[in-house]
Amino acid sequence: MLKTLCAVLILIGTCQAGTHANTKALKTDLFTNKSYDYKIRPIDDQSEAMEITVDLHLLAINEVSESAETLKTTAFLNLFWNDAFLKWDKDTTDITVAFWPQEDVWKPDIALKNSNVDYKDLGAPSLNVQNTAEGFVTWMPFHVFESTCTIDITNFPFDYQTCYLKFQAWSYRKSEVIMLGGSNGIEMSEYEPNSGWEVTATGWEIQEDSDDSAISFKLQLKRKPLYFMLSVILPIITLAILNLCVFLLPCTSGEKASYAITVFLSFAVFLTIVSSQLPKNSESVSLISVFLIIQTICSTLITVLALTLLRMSSFDDTVAIPRCLVFFVRYEDSTVPAH
Repeated sequence: MLKTLCAVLILIGTCQAGTHANTKALKTDLFTNKSYDYKIRPIDDQSEAMEITVDLHLLAINEVSESAETLKTTAFLNLFWNDAFLKWDKDTTDITVAFWPQEDVWKPDIALKNSNVDYKDLGAPSLNVQNTAEGFVTWMPFHVFESTCTIDITNFPFDYQTCYLKFQAWSYRKSEVIMLGGSNGIEMSEYEPNSGWEVTATGWEIQEDSDDSAISFKLQLKRKPLYFMLSVILPIITLAILNLCVFLLPCTSGEKASYAITVFLSFAVFLTIVSSQLPKNSESVSLISVFLIIQTICSTLITVLALTLLRMSSFDDTVAIPRCLVFFVRYEDSTVPAH
């Protein structure tokens, strides 16, 4: 839909842009004769604030890194405002829409506030802005954003995450530039689904109690757990069952100790795999990590018990029974009700 709209706008601009001489004369009139200065806010009364409408067109979610707590997305912004000094009479010039290099017109110095990389200007010098005869300017900078995102791993891998893309005009306060969300907020018409995450809700918000000229776009994401269930959860449940089967082996088989140690090492490996995918913080702990720790402790106790049973099976009649074991057996016998 967006591509069709852009094509229609370009077609309109082509059909109603007049001749090359008219367009060149219009550019000379706007930028030279009228001394247009892209460093000054294009509003007659400089004490008033300019309103800029912002929409975020999400194209793809490239990566959600739990360990680094970052979100990488491909998207472009659609910024719309009125430039009081880029107006002309379309009846005298036969030009309705014109396109100017983005470096030649005023635009807000907007950037991703919660970026995880170095500061970068939006857009590129080769991009143009669209300008109508009424002074309305549309700027659509494309970018690959890498933002910070606080990850809550409590219910991993059946978790929901809420991430924000916070954009701010660094040089301006809210009294000078007001950023408003458009009717669409986050546009998803060209979004390419991600194999690991599903977008369940979107929105935008502005901090009313802040003087910063900023806007935040919210993404609520739901993890698709199928891969993790098959590769981690199912093997862990299987190991938990096998962990109890060590007592089914007779002591004379010679494999009781090696079996218990093998299961213990398997739990340790899976605990390492899960921990490597989660953020290294103490604010939240995943339930699956707690389960793995409990299973590892149980496997340790089972291994110790299996080794104890192997040692006791080698005793003959000449070996005295340890007093602690005698006390434990007598205590158990005293707790059993008599029939």
